[in-house]
Amino acid sequence: MSTAAVWQGSDAELLAELSALETCLHSTWADMLSVIAEVDSRGTAETVGYRTTVDLVRAVGRVSRGEARSRVAAAADVLPGRGLGGAPTPPRLPATAAAVAEHAIGPADVTVIRSVLARIPAHVDDHQRAEIEAELAKHSRTLDATQLAVLGTRILAHLGQDGPPPKDDPEIQRRLTFTDRDGGYELGGWLDREAAEILRSALSPLAAPRPTTDTEVDLRTSAHRDADALVELAQRSLDAGDLPTEGGERPQVVVTVPLAVLQGRIGTASLALGGPINADTARRIACDARIIPVVLGARGEPLDIGRASYTVPTAIRRAVILRDGGCAFPGCSVPARWCDIHHVTHWANHGTTSVGNCVALCGRHHRLVHHSQWRIDMTGGIPQFHPPPWLGGPPRRNPLHTPGDLIRIRE
Repeated sequence: MSTAAVWQGSDAELLAELSALETCLHSTWADMLSVIAEVDSRGTAETVGYRTTVDLVRAVGRVSRGEARSRVAAAADVLPGRGLGGAPTPPRLPATAAAVAEHAIGPADVTVIRSVLARIPAHVDDHQRAEIEAELAKHSRTLDATQLAVLGTRILAHLGQDGPPPKDDPEIQRRLTFTDRDGGYELGGWLDREAAEILRSALSPLAAPRPTTDTEVDLRTSAHRDADALVELAQRSLDAGDLPTEGGERPQVVVTVPLAVLQGRIGTASLALGGPINADTARRIACDARIIPVVLGARGEPLDIGRASYTVPTAIRRAVILRDGGCAFPGCSVPARWCDIHHVTHWANHGTTSVGNCVALCGRHHRLVHHSQWRIDMTGGIPQFHPPPWLGGPPRRNPLHTPGDLIRIRE
């Protein structure tokens, strides 16, 4: 089917053409492996001044070193070799080689098969190794590369049950790294299966998709939900006060911010462990935080450190929670015990710490109110939310937590 005629094709014709083109890609890739294998066997790279065949493939194909190395390795595994005297030898991966020759699979599938086979424990004999290769090659014809990798992982897990115990304690190998990147931190690390199961079990109820409503759908990816759940899990641990102390104090998020930044919404503050944050974020954190005022001298040296105090006393917090019942943002069902207390008029702008100036908000909606155009006022002592101009619509309240005695039924 020509490019000009694509728009004229029926659905069936388009699908048939798509399948044929995929087979054509596999065919071209297999032909390329044959050329790479021949180039490698002749030592062409050295002849033209390159150190290795990988370097030559990288230059000719303008691909990364990793991709070039993968192509050369695949050629060596799925194509016949040459023994002493030039006699042909069978491919190292015969079942995979057959699938490649039939143009049934492509580079991603072969990469997965090679990766799984490379991780087979040393105690597995050659016969069982060949059976695993054949099994993977068979399923590579019907599974995509991601699904094939899952199958390979399960095969390896099954083999590990009978293998020798690891030499090192898995707990010793656990690691978690924070890499400063793009204004935040990229997490990396490794957990053994037991540790990962513990963490994922704790995250699971917190990472569930938010209930869908007429006005809100949870569009977060599973990775996004897991990240939010991990932060919420840590926040709950800090709030519960059950963690060990450090230097005689409970662990806490420490923010250093000039009063002028809190009042003016411009400038930056800094986290003790995480670097700079903007003024709006600092204001949000300060809404319901322990505040320790510090007077600095001309050179920034501390001159006077005041006593720690909570901006929202326990009695006021209880009254706000009793009134709102949970997060007051329209449509939010998060219960009260997971909420922050937000000053409608920030205390840095001389807003009073009173029931009439405070509202309960979950972490997500607390951030939204601070970083968006949502506006809150108190009408009849009840928080009322005004949407941003681009969203439009009337002011809104949250009926999900409203106590029965506050509901007015009109006859």
